[in-house]
Amino acid sequence: MARATITVDNYTYEGVDAHRTLHNLGELWAHHVHGRTITPDVMRRCADELVTLFAPLADDDSPELAPSEQLSYLGEQAAKRIDDVNPLQLERALREMWTPLAALASDANDASTSVSGVVAGLFLSDGGVPKTAVDSVEIGFRGVIGDRQATRQHHGRPWQALCLWSAEVVADLAAAGHPIRPGSAGENISLRGVEWSKMRPGTQVRLGDVHITLTAYAIPCYKNKQWFTDGDYERMSHERGDASRLYARVDQPGRVSVGDRLQTVA
Repeated sequence: MARATITVDNYTYEGVDAHRTLHNLGELWAHHVHGRTITPDVMRRCADELVTLFAPLADDDSPELAPSEQLSYLGEQAAKRIDDVNPLQLERALREMWTPLAALASDANDASTSVSGVVAGLFLSDGGVPKTAVDSVEIGFRGVIGDRQATRQHHGRPWQALCLWSAEVVADLAAAGHPIRPGSAGENISLRGVEWSKMRPGTQVRLGDVHITLTAYAIPCYKNKQWFTDGDYERMSHERGDASRLYARVDQPGRVSVGDRLQTVA
């Protein structure tokens, strides 16, 4: 049975998008707290707000679990029940879930860190990797106009509208002998001069006249093993250091060109 499309403000969640967002709830929480020091009271309050949103969808609240485990459980249970949940409750959850996640980032020890850099490359494809370099792109709420994912199982959510990566990380990998170049790993935007360890989920940045919010680390895919001499594509994982690609949602669409500046939004 085809699942209904959910419209949340400027974003369209197709059935697979809503289902996978629920399934990824615990992961999104984990990405926002990864490597950060957050006040325990703030962490508990944010977790409680998310539980309030998603427990009705899961028809459970499982209060005995720690926040990360609890949210993973609720998200997975809600995903299983998605065909039976109240669509207005689902719409509300998909809209409001980003507020407590943003509060985590705002309270974190790195919240006041300023980040700047420049757009070194822009890439798109009709599906798959590597992507083709272009000089300028139009970005809408769904991402780069003309870009497409070959499969929607793990890609294409509104909060995965853009994929960003560091030009310096790619250059270091290439210098180590790996056959990789900008655009190889599916990134839409390559950034130069950015202190990549400071780019974390919850950070808001401006690229030219486009405003975006970083939402999650991009989990490495086996299709990228070809860019590594030993096939170890997990080098790109945030669990292995500061070399992860990042997903972002689009808060204000517009045009981005190579050479545009990146700056954090206060």
